[in-house]
Amino acid sequence: MEKACFVLALIGIAAVSFAGDLTVKSGNTYKNYVIMGAAPAGIKVFYNNGDGDRQVILPVEEFPEELRETVNKLAKNIPAAKKAAQDQARQEKAELAAHKKQNRAAAARQKKSAALLKKEQDENKKLQEKIQKRTPASSKNKNSLFKK
Repeated sequence: MEKACFVLALIGIAAVSFAGDLTVKSGNTYKNYVIMGAAPAGIKVFYNNGDGDRQVILPVEEFPEELRETVNKLAKNIPAAKKAAQDQARQEKAELAAHKKQNRAAAARQKKSAALLKKEQDENKKLQEKIQKRTPASSKNKNSLFKK
């Protein structure tokens, strides 16, 4: 986890700001762009074409020749970014598995508690029935005694 944070910090430090337009080899133009650094699939670029801030990840070969030196420096961090992303995904998967395990354990405890409660209620009901049978005068007999 510490390595991942360190790598991400390095990537953040490596951000390169540019004002103006970035036109890539595919013909797309990104206005007011900032090259942020390496991402697992290429170089992350933030831009604003007038409709709000956006981001895109571009392959290294999409950048124009005048940015090739800067992009190549950032591209050296792509393997580290991939590793950081894999580490994060692995950690999230482990946390999800732990959460599922906790949920299953809680459900099992709840089911066991419900079964114990039902058993106790059944035992109490049987005990009440047993007490009623042992009572010398039933409720019908009591009512008939008072009517005389």
